[in-house]
Amino acid sequence: MNNYLVKKCMAEFIGTFALIFFGCGAMIIYELNPSLISLDSIPIIFGLIIAVMIYSLNHISGAHFNPVVSIIFYLNKSINTKELGAYITVQIMGATGASLAHKFFFGSNHSFGMTINRLTTTQGFLFEILITIFLIFTIMSVSTIKTSSKSIIGFSIGGIVAICSFIAGPFTGASMNPARSIGPAVLASNLNGIIIYIIGPIIGAIIGFYLYKIIKE
Repeated sequence: MNNYLVKKCMAEFIGTFALIFFGCGAMIIYELNPSLISLDSIPIIFGLIIAVMIYSLNHISGAHFNPVVSIIFYLNKSINTKELGAYITVQIMGATGASLAHKFFFGSNHSFGMTINRLTTTQGFLFEILITIFLIFTIMSVSTIKTSSKSIIGFSIGGIVAICSFIAGPFTGASMNPARSIGPAVLASNLNGIIIYIIGPIIGAIIGFYLYKIIKE
């Protein structure tokens, strides 16, 4: 692995770690003591930490922090196969590392901010596909157009994450991100329904990617 790819991987690890540590950390705090944080603040925290990490690390790695984002940038020929494999690996490591930090600071008497499907399996699967379509459509729209202002990228992507979290969060946890679901699930020793949060976002990402390509062309 060359030095440049190592730096990219470090950026992806840090960004994914931050997403899970602060986003799922807010969920854990609410679960342990609802008087410390409001439920409505959780989607905002997820959106804000994504925006901040994009502004901080976009110039280094592209600020994916999500395996399905890396997949669509691979399909867009923005990264190669080696980078795709490395990115996905460190994203899962970053998410798992953040959940380990949660265990260290908060113990294990909580759900680690897991994504839990409260719908039927089919409904949860389709809901994750749908919201991931909008996430990827937004990412493609603001990150691939050269005339887009860099200042709007983090706000737009953080905004769609927050919106999806407000709407889908109570029903599926609004994952849109396999790493975000895998890390907490591993530490909680509960992989029930994890396939929804791996396959659903991948399908949604591919649909969102090609939908954008069709409209753009």
